[in-house]
Amino acid sequence: MLLPSLLFLSLGVFVQAGDQCKIGSKKIMYYFEPNRMACFPQMTIECSQEATERYETLRECQRRRLPMDFNMCAANFPAVKRPNGESHCFHETMPEFEQNKCPEGSFCNFGFRVGICCDKKIEDEYNAEAHAACPEGKKAIRTPGDEFDRPVFGKECSHNFCPADTSCQQGKYLAWCCK
Repeated sequence: MLLPSLLFLSLGVFVQAGDQCKIGSKKIMYYFEPNRMACFPQMTIECSQEATERYETLRECQRRRLPMDFNMCAANFPAVKRPNGESHCFHETMPEFEQNKCPEGSFCNFGFRVGICCDKKIEDEYNAEAHAACPEGKKAIRTPGDEFDRPVFGKECSHNFCPADTSCQQGKYLAWCCK
């Protein structure tokens, strides 16, 4: 008998992990989280093709689901708007800089030619978590990247993406594995 297994993400998006079955093998795969505009790992149960779109690697998920020139604030929080309702900004060397400065408490997160104003406090909190602090004596496990190794990040520890011999640390925006 197959029982569908659904995970309800904190932002109200269902992610189907696959069917629970006796013969299915467990495997870490990546899924796209539309509210966060990011790809995250999740333990999946491989016995049917009914699971939500899943990808073998983080890179494959990002390549298929994210526009190449996509620019966003940390954790896809909304951009900070100026009194005129606009949130775009420019580099200080561009002529448009003065009339498009970001409001107090925000900064310009640059994209290809233009940026968006992002909340500095949220960005600082997110970046602090991105350092993946572990309890004393432990270190964040890392995965090889294209240019450098990076910590293994997930959205929630309940997605069981950490290897068996590690512990999962849950932050406000991210989760990571420590060994």
